[in-house]
Amino acid sequence: MNALRLFCLGVTTLVLAVSSSIRAADGDDEWKKVNDIIEGIRNPKENPQTSETARMMLKHSLTEFDATYAAAMKSAPTNPARWDVALFAAMLGHVRELAGVPAPEKEAISLDDIVKAADAKPETRSQASLTQVMLASDSAVAPGGDAAAWVALAEKHLKAFPGEKLNKMVEVKLQEVNLKTQPLGLKFTAVDGRVVDVSKLQGKVVLIDFWATWCGPCVEELPTVLKIYKEQHAKGFEVIGVSLDADKAELEAFLKDKGVEWPQYFDGKGPENELFLKFNLESIPTMWLLNKKGVVVSMTAFEGLEEKVKKLLAE
Repeated sequence: MNALRLFCLGVTTLVLAVSSSIRAADGDDEWKKVNDIIEGIRNPKENPQTSETARMMLKHSLTEFDATYAAAMKSAPTNPARWDVALFAAMLGHVRELAGVPAPEKEAISLDDIVKAADAKPETRSQASLTQVMLASDSAVAPGGDAAAWVALAEKHLKAFPGEKLNKMVEVKLQEVNLKTQPLGLKFTAVDGRVVDVSKLQGKVVLIDFWATWCGPCVEELPTVLKIYKEQHAKGFEVIGVSLDADKAELEAFLKDKGVEWPQYFDGKGPENELFLKFNLESIPTMWLLNKKGVVVSMTAFEGLEEKVKKLLAE
């Protein structure tokens, strides 16, 4: 992978995946120029040896793109190619930051314009709607963010464009936003017969540990979790395990040997564990930390776990 491609990892999967090919009218040289520049940004022909050289190349390409796009809009403002170019332009935010090229003060065409455009390709409208949703997702869970408004936007997109190939991204993000803004609803009977209802643990700090006895990194993390549990349990710290094991006897023997006292969700389905799949998780160990309100505040809790637990207990 060349330096420019490495530098442009900031051009997210979203940019590379949803951008449509540009459809310029026959003989329209201005829009053809825009398309050529876009292809050059996506697939640079040169292989710069340093990130700085790559940044300068990208800066030049973006500057050229802005000028050529503006010229095309002036010479042929009703060309159908405008919708695909506008979609590409809308997804350049982080790339512009990396290259130090600010966006034009006023966008020629907004994502909302694309979504409503009768002459835009159906996939272009769908991708514009998807981009609207994903670009707004981070602010939804930020302090002061309007999560409810974002959820409504995401659900509107899924209803309007059910066939969008990247809707899984929206569904996963929608679940993440819900987890970070609403108390976690989780109730089950543990492997030892205990009934676990997370809603009844509000007022305590809860760690949800997705793991398995066959997972080396999971087992490596266990002594840390045991230590924190021993020291902080009396102060209101609880742990709930979600085991991706398939053999109940082996799991129970492991728990007894290691002195693990907290309840375990176990369905015997191994990597096809129902909760693991329900929450769209991809790997273990995965640890979630819930605050005293029962809301997930960290989905990577194993990073600085002890400090996080103490801070939440003090709230």
